[in-house]
Amino acid sequence: MDKLSILLIEDTPADILLIKEMLSEIKRLSCKLTEVATLKAAIGLLSHADFDAVLLDLYLPDSQGIDTVRRVISQFPESAVVVLTGLNNERTAVQAIRYGAQDFLGKGDLSPMMLLKSVIYAIERKKFLQEKEDLLDDLALALKKIESLETILPMCLCCKKILNSNKQWFSVEEYLNHYPAADTTSRICPECAKDLESNRGEYKIRPYDP
Repeated sequence: MDKLSILLIEDTPADILLIKEMLSEIKRLSCKLTEVATLKAAIGLLSHADFDAVLLDLYLPDSQGIDTVRRVISQFPESAVVVLTGLNNERTAVQAIRYGAQDFLGKGDLSPMMLLKSVIYAIERKKFLQEKEDLLDDLALALKKIESLETILPMCLCCKKILNSNKQWFSVEEYLNHYPAADTTSRICPECAKDLESNRGEYKIRPYDP
């Protein structure tokens, strides 16, 4: 396992020591732990440094309760956040997940293995969700490009008639009445091609035949 960078946002010395001891007991986990005691300090660090996971206490000197989660997630949505609390409150847990936390742990129930599983789960789940979001963004962009191409229809250079998907030529007014958002490309319709050939016998102009 690669060395992980973990940010611990916690202001209680005993809880900081507990987390550090548990992490040190996990033999297969190599990590660099950074500690801050306030949300302000955490936001300052997250603004210019990347962390694989964030362990976040809900009750800090400058932020209390579920608002702590909301502030971190809203400013750093890419962060894999595990919420730590001394209150085994299921409602708080559900709210934390709803706001974007990846997991929720009660400090009284912590064990080294539970902490390890939670951190790894949070990192992998956040990575999966980000990949899914990126894929959906790429799909939406591709669909927009397809829609744009579908609306670019051939237009005769001379009479300005438009060729629809059924290979019928219509006047601009007729076509735009039905498809006001359509874009066009320049072509030459069969009738105009004949007129041009009769007026310019030395040139052979071929009509557009899709």
